Amino acid sequence: MYEREKTVMLGASASLLPNNLCRLRRNGKVWAGVVHRDRLNIVCASEPEADPRQVAANIGASNTSTILQAAWITLHGRDMLVLATVAGILIYEWDGSVLLHAHLLPTPPADASASFTRGIAALYSGVVCVGVHTGEIITLPVSDEGTVGEGESVRYHSRPVTALAAHGLVLVSADDQGTIVVAEDVEGLRKMCLIETYNETAVTCLRAWAGQIVAGYLSGHIRIYNLHDGKIQAEVCAHVRSVSGLDIAVESGLLITASEDTYVRVWQLGKIDLPIEHKYSFSERDTALCGVAFTDDLGAGYLTTGYDRLDLLCYAM
Repeated sequence: MYEREKTVMLGASASLLPNNLCRLRRNGKVWAGVVHRDRLNIVCASEPEADPRQVAANIGASNTSTILQAAWITLHGRDMLVLATVAGILIYEWDGSVLLHAHLLPTPPADASASFTRGIAALYSGVVCVGVHTGEIITLPVSDEGTVGEGESVRYHSRPVTALAAHGLVLVSADDQGTIVVAEDVEGLRKMCLIETYNETAVTCLRAWAGQIVAGYLSGHIRIYNLHDGKIQAEVCAHVRSVSGLDIAVESGLLITASEDTYVRVWQLGKIDLPIEHKYSFSERDTALCGVAFTDDLGAGYLTTGYDRLDLLCYAM
């Protein structure tokens, strides 16, 4: 179904983090971002010969912060880069050239456990949402001109937030015990439903599509829920280790998952009589995969990489 098309060299190796690959299509080119400690490697998958760019998570004159997740978002027709770090949230121009806004967390007391932000999503109303270790979700409004306003927070979780996903005005959030909350942005976020945890297994990856929530778990499971009432529609024992990457091609309904078990798998969603159907598998030998993304909204190709690798692997049909 897919064949290796090319490899693109990164500026530094990939950290072992879930969701450690973000993708942006801009001006007919495909860009990818991969985190290495306190820096994001940005490469153009459409131009493998181009030099990679590195964006440092600077939080002061000489200090940087470890990045736990990076994502490109599009609001009001403007592409932005969001970094979720252990110190707070950094929002840049799409290429990381200009820092637009920094929302830093309060300094934790000496005896406190580590603080961090993780999980990034953007609502159609013009709000950037990022999860926090406290169980809160920070919401940052973005104006039509691209100005980022002061953040507010809501709390739906009693445990650290691990993943966020957006579908129009609906925000889906999950935590490290596997609890999922669905909220809608109607004059502020309002809780719609709660999905109870399954064996207290952390949600590592999350997407919302066509009235469904697709969640990947630390246990290797994929579960599909109804977006409006939270009822489970399907469960698959997809991988033998943690699901570390998940993406949906919104025009075709293809789902792709990656795992630390070395496998990339592609599934078909959306059939009435069969909620999820397996279509393709491939193992990147001796590689703990840490992210995956389709190259377009049809699923005609995909990008992936793995822990300590210095290259981005590009596949096409």
